[in-house]
Amino acid sequence: MKKRIRGIILVLAGFAIALFGALALRRAGTNIPPHLPTTQIVTDGPYRYSRNPLYLALTLIYAGVGLIADDLWILVLLPPLLLLIHWGVIAREERYLEAKFGETYRQYKEKVRRW
Repeated sequence: MKKRIRGIILVLAGFAIALFGALALRRAGTNIPPHLPTTQIVTDGPYRYSRNPLYLALTLIYAGVGLIADDLWILVLLPPLLLLIHWGVIAREERYLEAKFGETYRQYKEKVRRW
């Protein structure tokens, strides 16, 4: 039972972070889907604390579902999934953002942690 309560808390926290992150992107007028071009660097809302709050939110939801389902395999697969996201998505996004926004993005990277 405690696992399920923790899982529910993680899922709710993940949805809250995702909602606030999406609202910050929408307020800034930039695209939310990662396959669309970024029009500006967003530094408010959850982006003050994490450069990737939407991926953090998805990670919390994933881990929460694993706890709710009481499925060890879901949790065992989380580290490889995070490595895949890091190298397959985030590293590419960071190269793109640095090429597009230059010093502005480099300064943001220095101030705000990735996760």
